[in-house]
Amino acid sequence: MMKMLVGVAALALLAGCSNAPATGPVAQVTPIRNANGTMTLPPGMDMAKLTSALPEPAGPGTPLGPYAQVTVAPAAGLPTHTVYYPTDLSAFPGKDKLPVLVWGNGACANDGKRFEKTLTKVASHGFLVVAVGLFETTKDAPATTGKQMIEGIDWAGKANTAPGPLMGRIDTADIAVMGQSCGGLMTIEAAHDKRVKTIGVINSGVINGGEAAGSRSMSTATKDTLKTVHTPALYLNGGENDASFPNANDDFTRLNHVPVFYGVMNGAGHIATHRHKNGGRFAEVITAWLQYQLKGDATAAAMFTGKACGLCTDKAWTVQRKKIK
Repeated sequence: MMKMLVGVAALALLAGCSNAPATGPVAQVTPIRNANGTMTLPPGMDMAKLTSALPEPAGPGTPLGPYAQVTVAPAAGLPTHTVYYPTDLSAFPGKDKLPVLVWGNGACANDGKRFEKTLTKVASHGFLVVAVGLFETTKDAPATTGKQMIEGIDWAGKANTAPGPLMGRIDTADIAVMGQSCGGLMTIEAAHDKRVKTIGVINSGVINGGEAAGSRSMSTATKDTLKTVHTPALYLNGGENDASFPNANDDFTRLNHVPVFYGVMNGAGHIATHRHKNGGRFAEVITAWLQYQLKGDATAAAMFTGKACGLCTDKAWTVQRKKIK
């Protein structure tokens, strides 16, 4: 199974999260390497058809957090990004913290609401999410880039001091960067930034043999880029039917200098549970990791730490850890 998946890994990393049903087998496609080292689809291949074939499991959703009413809007002064935050901000910063998650989409899609279910779940637990992507996307919108993850971090710092609803409410000392599929590569590109306290690479991993690229996007992330990761890292994957599975496994093998938690939801596939209500189990785990890393939440930490950690004892998951006790 793994050998078959390696051939499609570069393509599946570009997958988005549309509302179309995901059924059928993953196609075997060999990408073409360009003169500059990037890879593209062969002529005539349709990325939408390839990614719509990626499977996902049936399953329930997950409840929203204590700030269930979430505002989703264009980032003021940075229209290339979309923000999510609790509508009622009266608890911030006095009773709660509003740390930052900067998010990159699968397919490097320029759509700030592509992962709205997952990102709403995160924001509902008291986070500011800055998603790379337009609030109202267009068909000709350019692919997003790792550089825009850094722009999202910069924006959060400015929003904390500029007049507006978020002024004085953002915890700029606690910042995460995360992304799904191609967005995971964007995350690795941005991981070197010293303001970042943790990263999340979701249904993703650096492609062996060169830069990852596709019909709409390119990434500069290579296996050497993993050396720039300086924070705890969360890797989540959908198992052998997730085409990024071999790449994520290889990343985990190479990341020996930072704490890493690698959770595989067996059979979840490349889109995993992001289409489920409020993002399902993947959104639940992502949120708990952020609560653990950025808010110091001991209950959330128990999902990842200890011999009998929550995911360690969950039969739906296979867990590997480094430097996490």
